[in-house]
Amino acid sequence: MQLRVRHIARNVLFNWFGTIASMAVALFLAPFILHRLGDIAVGVWMMAVSAVAYFGLLDLGMQSSVLRFVSKGHTQQDHQSSSEAISAALWVRIQISVLIFVLSAGLAAVFPHIFKVPTALASDAREAVLLIGATAAISMSVGVVGGVLSALNRYDLQNYAALVQTAVRVIGVVYVLRTGHGIVAIAVCELIATLVYNALLVWIARRLYPELRIQINKPKIETLKRIWTYSSYAFLTTVAIRLVYQTDNLVVGAFVSAAAVTPYGYANALCRYADQIVGAMGATFVPAASTYEAAGDTTRLLALYKNGTRATLVVSLPILITLILRGPSFIGLWIGPQYSHRSGTVLVILCTALLFSFANRTGGSIAFGIEMHKKIAIWAIGEGVANLALSIILVHWYGIYGVAIGTLIPSLVVHVVLWPSYVSKLVGLSYTDVVGKVWAPVYLSSIPFAIATYAVNVRFPAHNLAVFFLQVIAVLPIFFITIAVVFRDYVRNQIFPKIRAYFLAEAKP
Repeated sequence: MQLRVRHIARNVLFNWFGTIASMAVALFLAPFILHRLGDIAVGVWMMAVSAVAYFGLLDLGMQSSVLRFVSKGHTQQDHQSSSEAISAALWVRIQISVLIFVLSAGLAAVFPHIFKVPTALASDAREAVLLIGATAAISMSVGVVGGVLSALNRYDLQNYAALVQTAVRVIGVVYVLRTGHGIVAIAVCELIATLVYNALLVWIARRLYPELRIQINKPKIETLKRIWTYSSYAFLTTVAIRLVYQTDNLVVGAFVSAAAVTPYGYANALCRYADQIVGAMGATFVPAASTYEAAGDTTRLLALYKNGTRATLVVSLPILITLILRGPSFIGLWIGPQYSHRSGTVLVILCTALLFSFANRTGGSIAFGIEMHKKIAIWAIGEGVANLALSIILVHWYGIYGVAIGTLIPSLVVHVVLWPSYVSKLVGLSYTDVVGKVWAPVYLSSIPFAIATYAVNVRFPAHNLAVFFLQVIAVLPIFFITIAVVFRDYVRNQIFPKIRAYFLAEAKP
């Protein structure tokens, strides 16, 4: 058990390292790109990326099935089964990649007519969409190899490759913008960075799992059925995620303007960064849940849910509270005071939805790990469709705020009403226990931190990002001290003994 916990913690730390590095780069690049290109060009770029992102749905959930079956085959030394699974996924994905490129060409042709793209940017928009589509096609086919690294829990190597990709992208984007180029040149940089990243993944996977034999030919029907049985509901979940996270920018672009996408897109991006931090934890819970379920160890599965949920909230609540209470100030310092009100208001609405959806992230990981994700996939689709419908209705009344509200309402229904009841089927906890014993102690522990954060924002407003982050760091101990007091028995009986044992082991010659 201790080794499993250490392994999970190690993977989480590496995922966080990669995520934080990516976020730091994004924080640096966002204002730089905005000031070089302007509102309208950035809005067009965001719409292009969001539109092409829908083609990722054609993955059909196969990446999750690769993780599942390669991990299982490697553990059981059944390398033939692993090879068949990844070969089948690659065979399907290559054909999907061709389809993505064709669809991207079609989208490029009509893109300026669907969205409110200025005539001066129409040609650039078409070329950018085509290049983004080519990037997506490459990721779709070659990217299946990335599932091997995830299946073998080598998130460290995966993040090293991602760092190389980020470095190539940053150097390229800064160079092309400094030399006066626009969104087409940025799309070229993204394409080159993706090629480098996928080449590294292939090389690492071959070194890491030499027994794997990948063949590009038509797979057995049995293999395809086995993959599809697992991936079909993962596919529905992916559809829902696209509806929730990618549709908003397109709704704003179609019903408001390209310039309005910029303030909405930046607020949405901050929420996605927070989601990536939480996702870095949840991804490591899937194989752990699968292991406990296979061993019939319901006690550890329950402990994984309780501790994983609390840990997720401990990590996410300080971020979300800071964004809700100080988000408008941060955006003003980050990309400009003219965006503070509009983008900040959208950020507050979207982060309110995340307050509760993050509480169910561990439960979702467990559901996928033990193959009980059918119902949550259906819920996710319902949430996505409701989000789209409400956003289209409310955008006519409240503009970009209406789009954000259209995201908030379905999220609250799913994650506050439906999810806690489903946890009883996963790990045997009642709705009351989930809300009262797992959620409530962490939420209540965050109140002193929220009060301190609000007071600092009102009494000592930051005048630059350095001061802002120093203030956040200064207030943060209040949250962790409160958590330590509320969970003092757990800290005394579980955390301190492990820390003591670790240092004693390190001190031995």
